[in-house]
Amino acid sequence: MKKLTKLTSLLLAGIMALAMLTACGGTGNDAATAKFEAKAEQVYMAKLNDAFGKEFKNDDAIKNLAVKHIEAMASKETLSMDELWAEEKLTEKTQNWVMICYDVSQSNGKAYVKSSYEAGKAETITPDETTIKAFLNLAQMKRGQVGNTAKFTALGVGAKTINGKTYVAIGFRVEG
Repeated sequence: MKKLTKLTSLLLAGIMALAMLTACGGTGNDAATAKFEAKAEQVYMAKLNDAFGKEFKNDDAIKNLAVKHIEAMASKETLSMDELWAEEKLTEKTQNWVMICYDVSQSNGKAYVKSSYEAGKAETITPDETTIKAFLNLAQMKRGQVGNTAKFTALGVGAKTINGKTYVAIGFRVEG
């Protein structure tokens, strides 16, 4: 009987240890996820630099705003045009703007479906040309709202993995 009790105790302890280990992971905070997010940011930064014809570095303030915006919108399946964008007003004439990248083929002009990558399944990270063009058009409009002499002074990209999906938001700073 004592052997059975000891065996049962050991078995339960083993099951509890396994249960603790299986609860780990999948949070988007491990080294492989961080590496994948960095790769996504790098690919999108290169695309934005090509589009703007300049060599900006990934601005930390814009990147942080992008990640916060992704986190804030994570629970939503679709976003409105206003929800796609987030603004951070630094001064009256200096603003940071970010836009969550969306799947053009699944969006209809009123409801935008966030695009995402899955690290294990994504062979390549390819920014959608139509999304980049829409971003550029809206960036020009935002620049015009700041003033006639306003300029783009920084670009940034943030990526965040939530529930196994990596979302990307792209942004700019405009100063007038």
